[in-house]
Amino acid sequence: MTFTYRLVSGTFQLTISNGVARLLSVVTMPVLTAWLSPQAYGVASLVGTLISLASVFALVGIDVSYTRAYFSTKQPSGTSVERYCWRFATLMSLLAAVFVAIAWWMTNRHSNELDQRLAILLALGVVFSVASTMAQTRARLAGSYRALSLTIIATGVATSAASIGIALWWRQDALALLLPMVLGYLMPTVLLGAPSISELKNPSGLTSREGAALIKIGLAGIITAPMYWLLSSSDRWFLQHYQGAEAVGIYSIGYNVAMVGMMVNTAVMAVWLPEASREYEHDQIRARTTLGTLMSRMITAMALIWLMATAAGGDIVHWLANERFHSSAEFVPFIAAGVFFYGVSQLALYGLVLVNQFKWAALWWFVGGLVCTLLNVTLVSRHGGLGAAMTQGISFALIFIGILATSQYMYPLQLSWIRLATVMVIIVAAGVFLASSWHANAPISLLLKLPIGIAIAFVAGWIVAPDWCARGIDYFRRDPSPQKCVGVRNGVS
Repeated sequence: MTFTYRLVSGTFQLTISNGVARLLSVVTMPVLTAWLSPQAYGVASLVGTLISLASVFALVGIDVSYTRAYFSTKQPSGTSVERYCWRFATLMSLLAAVFVAIAWWMTNRHSNELDQRLAILLALGVVFSVASTMAQTRARLAGSYRALSLTIIATGVATSAASIGIALWWRQDALALLLPMVLGYLMPTVLLGAPSISELKNPSGLTSREGAALIKIGLAGIITAPMYWLLSSSDRWFLQHYQGAEAVGIYSIGYNVAMVGMMVNTAVMAVWLPEASREYEHDQIRARTTLGTLMSRMITAMALIWLMATAAGGDIVHWLANERFHSSAEFVPFIAAGVFFYGVSQLALYGLVLVNQFKWAALWWFVGGLVCTLLNVTLVSRHGGLGAAMTQGISFALIFIGILATSQYMYPLQLSWIRLATVMVIIVAAGVFLASSWHANAPISLLLKLPIGIAIAFVAGWIVAPDWCARGIDYFRRDPSPQKCVGVRNGVS
């Protein structure tokens, strides 16, 4: 099985599963936004951001170290790396859970909006989130993309059903969103499996020097982890400060719609690093070409997802969400741009990971975090949710440019620059053209935009991947009739 086939197949399977999970969250939107208040969404969003922050602090990049070192031709590698990384992640998640739970309890014990008793769910969320990340990394390293895809779908179905069930039969507050969130972190670990407790009890066999070297691969996560949280989540805390939990709840609906691009980002990132590591270890010279070609095509796919979110996002908000949340439609293009730039920055980042120069990514994330903070203070205070959305797009764009330039200097891939530039101009122009609603009725507006979106996707695909397009056309031109097959077997043209 070739590198290209594994990458495309794995990405396709995970994109479909992430798409189904995202569709479920969109389908449940009319029900949940009618039953739950913007404040409930706001509280759930704030707790979710803290779980995300504590989890990435607990991991400190050990999942990246796990992925990078597992296939290494040098020691440590394989089972010893897996055992060491799981032991490290488990211990750190427990410490982080205790710390963040105590901090939440102490900070909000006198708050009228934020219940201090949510500290328990916060702690469970951190432990389960870290375990979920490690379980999914383990599945990717094993090439179990089908199992991972089915797990994502099962988790999406379970969490959506749990949200509706809790809101319908129990209570209509933040718990209707938070309990399913914690369940969603737990299920991947249960379904995908983890090393047994007896196995983790045994020492990894790594020396202290080898362990330190392994941690060092992803150690820049100490910087990139909080910086990622700052860029992707702190906007809601600024909104909370300036405009209250209700504004956060309204913003979160536009954010959830715009995050459709993460289904592709997550799929690509899940497959890209383990498969890129295999390719790099096999032939470092050839990898410059194969990785460069595929990276150009992945960037194009992510840009097309941005176009889809920009063109359809506002219409979807007006169609499916309660009218109390409709003002979030204008945030979608900017948040979707942040999603795009985050995704392509991760593709570029792995060039640094392959040559063990992850530290340069930390520098650019730190710069991006500073810019993000300044923009949040400046824009959110003046423009509310729109300022927060613009901040995300600008900050992630800066990080992408910095990481790409550094990565290309350290390990230059043969990217299709002219083709990429042409495609980006076409897609951005189309996004500006399609962003606004074309009809007062949202479904009609979507149908009017659909043919143009399909045409843009076809043109972009033909420019960046003409060989794949030609192969696809040849495939559909084949005559599958039995007579033709018999003629071919008998040598008849």
